[in-house]
Amino acid sequence: MTQLGETVNRLLAQLPDPRSPQLLFEQLVSEHKSLERIFLRDPALLSDVLTLAAWSPLLATTIENNPDYVIWLQRERAITRVRTGEELSESLGRFALINSQLDPHVMLARFRRRELLRTYLHDIRRTRTIVETTDELSSLADTVLEYALKLCRQELDNRYGSPQAIDEQGRISSAEFSVVALGKLGSVELNYASDIDLVFLFSDEGFTSHHGSRAQTSNREYFIKLAERLLRLVGAPTGEGASYRIDARLRPHGREGALACSVREAVSYYQGAAEDWELQALIRARSAAGSAKLFSRFAHLTADRVYRSDISVADALANVRTAKNKIDRQREREEKRYNVKLGRGGIREIEFIAQALQLAFGGDDPWLRTPHTLVTLGRLSERRLISERDHSQLSDAYHFLRALEHRLQMEHGLQTHSVPVEQSRRELVARRMNFSGAGALGDFDSALEMHTNSVSAVFDRVFGRDRANAVPVPRRAVIDRSVADTIAESARTAARMFSRKTDGRDRNESWISQNSALIEREARAGANPTRAISFANRIAAGLEKDDDTNAINPEQLASLIHLCDASEFFGDMIASRPSLIHALPVSAEILPGRDYQRELMDEIANEITFGAELAAVRLKWSQLLIEIAAQDAAGALNLPQINKLLTDLAKASVNASLLIAQRELERRYGTLTTDPRVAVLALGRFGSGGMDYGSDLDLVIVYDAAPHSPVPGLTQEEAYARLTEYFVTALSSITRDGFLYRVDLRLRPDGQKGPLAISSASFVNYIEKRAGIWEWLAYVKLRAVAGDLAFARAIETTARRRIHELARDVAAGHLLTETRRVRDRLQKEKVSRRHSGLNIKHGIGGMLDVYFAARYLQLRDNLPDDGEDRTTPQILTRLLDSKSIDEENFARMFAGYGLLRSVDHQLRLIVGRSATVPARESAAFADIARRLGYETAEQLENDLISRMKQIRQAYDNIMSR
Repeated sequence: MTQLGETVNRLLAQLPDPRSPQLLFEQLVSEHKSLERIFLRDPALLSDVLTLAAWSPLLATTIENNPDYVIWLQRERAITRVRTGEELSESLGRFALINSQLDPHVMLARFRRRELLRTYLHDIRRTRTIVETTDELSSLADTVLEYALKLCRQELDNRYGSPQAIDEQGRISSAEFSVVALGKLGSVELNYASDIDLVFLFSDEGFTSHHGSRAQTSNREYFIKLAERLLRLVGAPTGEGASYRIDARLRPHGREGALACSVREAVSYYQGAAEDWELQALIRARSAAGSAKLFSRFAHLTADRVYRSDISVADALANVRTAKNKIDRQREREEKRYNVKLGRGGIREIEFIAQALQLAFGGDDPWLRTPHTLVTLGRLSERRLISERDHSQLSDAYHFLRALEHRLQMEHGLQTHSVPVEQSRRELVARRMNFSGAGALGDFDSALEMHTNSVSAVFDRVFGRDRANAVPVPRRAVIDRSVADTIAESARTAARMFSRKTDGRDRNESWISQNSALIEREARAGANPTRAISFANRIAAGLEKDDDTNAINPEQLASLIHLCDASEFFGDMIASRPSLIHALPVSAEILPGRDYQRELMDEIANEITFGAELAAVRLKWSQLLIEIAAQDAAGALNLPQINKLLTDLAKASVNASLLIAQRELERRYGTLTTDPRVAVLALGRFGSGGMDYGSDLDLVIVYDAAPHSPVPGLTQEEAYARLTEYFVTALSSITRDGFLYRVDLRLRPDGQKGPLAISSASFVNYIEKRAGIWEWLAYVKLRAVAGDLAFARAIETTARRRIHELARDVAAGHLLTETRRVRDRLQKEKVSRRHSGLNIKHGIGGMLDVYFAARYLQLRDNLPDDGEDRTTPQILTRLLDSKSIDEENFARMFAGYGLLRSVDHQLRLIVGRSATVPARESAAFADIARRLGYETAEQLENDLISRMKQIRQAYDNIMSR
């Protein structure tokens, strides 16, 4: 067998479906010998071509019919950043010039299909997020529409002259035309096979000029013809399919309305006759082609009708509920396979949750008026209109379901949303969703069920189906007799179930009585006895169902009750995997000198597949996290100790994930020529050593450009991009065992448009030449946490030194002004005027005041981080010692920050992630007050208000000098 044949066989064995790529390869090399030589020289390109064919027979056909696209892909595949509209427009211009012999509608369809090769390759390789993928797909549609509009307009201008507008003074100007996108294109969330929903607007009535080859016509007639030609050019089927299927039925008056109408007519329609679902559709309206200025005028004139201040929350929700019921009734008459878009817990329910709350609250809060679903969910969470947990679940489900939608559609390029029922086809979908091993289908089905159940539960809560959980009920201070009886009965039930997991004492009544009393006593001593025992029963029932055979001792039962009393998040975590109860400590102290990294490494040492490694590291990580949380709930640890343990666990997880990524790189590409020399640099809380429950990992990935690429056939940029892709997947991908951390790479050079990993020289050059002051304020906290630590620490030292040197060269006044500008912008964006609750992070006197003031002083006075302790309290102390801050302002910030972090931590313990502080009247706020030693919730609220005022006073003192 030839070397190329061996390479092909090795690559085919790794693919979900080897038949299509094998046929494509044989066809290409038999008819195009030059491609055989190219593949031999560039096995990474060969891998990408085969991968595209395995994931999409549609694109296999595209490559087979256009083998020259392989050469194009060789150039394009190395650049992972998202193409901008300008870049796509330039590419289309070059493509049209080269293919000038083609009819325009064929040319546009071919251009779109070629561009999908690059977009889908990066999608499959997971070098881009779902948001980045849909962004590029939307920009591609905009580019095709804009190009087509220019062609059509040129043709009509030649025939009829250009349409004109005459103002009241008799001045003549050109009438404008706007192609308005609704739906997924409007919100920049287009998928691979979406219809595009369009509305056509023109600015003015009047007539065309006299310069055409035919007689004048009215502007109205001209623009209707323009819309008709655009529909034919973009939407007419060719032998290779249409560029896009266009749906113009959402225009004013629907099918009965004119294809194009004036802005005045459109505004009149939406202000009067439009139905609620039509107004809802305008949430996602934007200009896709033509005059953006004209669209802005239309949007301004209709905004108050879409987002009404006078509509009640109940009415807004009811209107959206009606639209959803109509979809459900239609679905009942259609095929029964699960539909990821319209089915229960599907994408449409996520969209309707977001849009319903936008309609309900957007009238008084313009910040909520954003078309993108994920952005909307984030802002709703910031405004406390959905919980942080609901936000997390909806966001995770959105990413999973949109990825699944893409896999279904790109198989054959069809607008399908149905998951196949046949086992073989369903298994293929599972493998294309990156589930591997013998249990791939089961894992896929479990993940799909988990996400759809989560979405459905939130949907029911928002729209009032789940009345029991729609509004949280505060715990009463005094437990009445009926509740006490219920607690006692539930405690005995839990003890009886747990007794079956003891050392041979099945149903021992003495043991049951003893531990029933223990459970009841520990529950009554806490703040949430009903919740604690409810979780205990769920966990005990789960242990029975799982056939868990390990013994439960009384110390673990007591620890479980303490933890479930303090934390809904950890109660849910153990209930979802009851065997985690065995991770609960049996003593009051965590053993000193724990080596989390070694423990995680040991778990993956003997695993041989990527999926098995992810499962092993997630299970061990969960056990370690629960161990820390149990000590926290029991009051055995103070906050600095907790932050250190959680930071150590994050470091260990990052290093273990990096090893998993390197092993996966070797599995996919063979033996590496050298170990990757990479530095993982942390920012934010991770960089400062202040990790807490639910903290994200803000990371920058840097590699050494000096050695050769560690992967034969890949450039350094490609090799380290793949390594980073696997690394991020190991940390953040959701499997049946959950995930470790959310990873945020947006602070890398050039943000989302920059490469996932950057060379050390380019990183330093970026800091020296292009980084803004706002980036200095982030990079000042850089810290080497993983990889080749000697290399990583050298990069950290160099980068931070250059930042401080650059800061010295900037006028102090400019540094101060820019720091304050960034702080003020975050406050404006993140703080709601609708809610009176305290925003302890972004609000006036919040934690960001402390962060920005401290980092400003560090840069102004050249006081870099030093030593292991880089926490904010330690930095404030060093600033005091160096006379950068006086004692009065230090005292205000130090004490205030301590209280804010304590409240933030307790909130994270309860829900698992940071969230806006709940209202004083809520049960959660009362829980926080009790755990911090306050007699009443009012005392805590008053103390918070006082401390935040003092922090802002200190901030103003520092930032006005």
